[in-house]
Amino acid sequence: MKYNLADKSEKSQAMSYFMKLVNKKSLVEVKKISPKRSLSQNSYLHLLIGAFGAHFGYTIDEAKIVYKDMNSSTFLYEKNGRKFYRSSADLTKEDMAKTIDTFMQKSAEQGYTLPLATDQEWLRQIENEIERSRYYL
Repeated sequence: MKYNLADKSEKSQAMSYFMKLVNKKSLVEVKKISPKRSLSQNSYLHLLIGAFGAHFGYTIDEAKIVYKDMNSSTFLYEKNGRKFYRSSADLTKEDMAKTIDTFMQKSAEQGYTLPLATDQEWLRQIENEIERSRYYL
């Protein structure tokens, strides 16, 4: 069960439940839950990745790899001598914002400026462009 300890009622419920477990001498796991990226942030990222892919001729999966390559300090890890990319689902909102900023900067350096989240008309046009390109991607 997840409790928001900033809420007095939920904090009380959490403490009550925890004390029951203590009294039962239960084996428990207590961990802090970090906020994950927002749905709007996730949608924005996928739109940027799609626009980047459509512009440079990458499939969506290829464009995701390019995005992670551009943010390798965040995504790349090594295990047993092999390199892997972690999922963007594991990122916090702050980490996601940093990777989006880096992606936008590096895309612009390659000659394709990606829209800001506030550029609603441009984003709508990109959605249409991606939809038209789906057949080719």
